[in-house]
Amino acid sequence: MSDADDPQRPMQGLASLPVFFDLRGKRVLLAGGAAGAAWKAELLQAAGAKLDVVSAEPGPEMRALAAQVPTLTLVPRDWQDDDFIGAALAIGDFATKTEAARFADAARRARVPVNIIDKPAYCDFQFGTIIDRSPLIAAISTGGAAPVLALALRGRLEALLPPSLKTWAKAAQAWRPKLADPTSRRRFWELFVARALTTQAPSDKDFDALIAAARREADAQNGAMTILAITSDDPERLTLKALRLLQAADVVFYDRGVPPQIIEMARRESIKTTCADEDIATRILAEAQHGRRVVWLALRDVSGIDPAIFGAAGFDVETL
Repeated sequence: MSDADDPQRPMQGLASLPVFFDLRGKRVLLAGGAAGAAWKAELLQAAGAKLDVVSAEPGPEMRALAAQVPTLTLVPRDWQDDDFIGAALAIGDFATKTEAARFADAARRARVPVNIIDKPAYCDFQFGTIIDRSPLIAAISTGGAAPVLALALRGRLEALLPPSLKTWAKAAQAWRPKLADPTSRRRFWELFVARALTTQAPSDKDFDALIAAARREADAQNGAMTILAITSDDPERLTLKALRLLQAADVVFYDRGVPPQIIEMARRESIKTTCADEDIATRILAEAQHGRRVVWLALRDVSGIDPAIFGAAGFDVETL
């Protein structure tokens, strides 16, 4: 059986597509003036949107925000069909399903993506729970099913992501145009991530050190081979080191029977192929000798890389 007979399974079951709108300088229509609408208005203006807030009776929160934000315009009336013209997004806050449906229908006729606050059935997109380390932004969504769970997860992730990541993300913006050499660029970013997670504020010395290290490694053209013994179908039993190696691999070989949920933990851009022939060692060596990082997901009952333990694969292990 060839590799083509056992293709990598495409991603499935994604509840929604996570996307990030660039709203800088773009017009957004927001219908409603209550506290919930004011919170959405604050998020939208923070993203650089020009906001038209249409509300016959804006609440105190919305009026206070309008007084502080010059890009927010209060329009003291009910919304009209013409309000959708030129809008990048439309947000509505309505008490009844009838009002929500009417607004959503009008937005779709105008081909404007629409969100109705707290009424997911009428939405083209949802707002996620945000972790702000701008320009690094993470968002969590449960599709409206469990907002409390999303908030709990945000709390845990906030604790894991140091505030200094904000300065590292800004440094990444400044340093990216300086990376002209494609052979060392990826290694630069891998080293960058390792330093960003362990060091406080970056400096120009960090850039010089990272680019020098990345170039040294690129010049050396060092490949790497790693055998990961898969002893369980539970991806949560992978060690942190195993996960890091998987996500850094250029090529992933996997035995038949390795669960798809473990293979999917590898870097999405990596080449993934089954061990369909007997000469797996030669194939792995060829990839490594071209400077690639190779991981072999070897399905075994016990861990370790002792050829005696690997049984029939012992010859390949000894060869490597």
